[in-house]
Amino acid sequence: MLDLAAHIVKTKESHFDPDKFEDQYEDALKDLLKKKQEGKPIERPERREPTKVVNLMDALRRSVAASGSAGAAAKGPRSSAEPSKRKKAKRA
Repeated sequence: MLDLAAHIVKTKESHFDPDKFEDQYEDALKDLLKKKQEGKPIERPERREPTKVVNLMDALRRSVAASGSAGAAAKGPRSSAEPSKRKKAKRA
């Protein structure tokens, strides 16, 4: 892992030239301050609609139920104390 990390660092290293760096946040802030100093109206950016958070376990249960394997979804996860059918078959 250390060799991989060293390789990644080596491939990404280069000379940094601050004259070529463009800070877009700083430029936008300067424009905003300039408009305020000139007394121009400041447009407020539009708010984005919040994204819907998906519960992956609920989505998986709905998917299993929709595929017709509702019995497997209703049982829930097996406990570690329950041996699977495959293990029983190997022992016999």
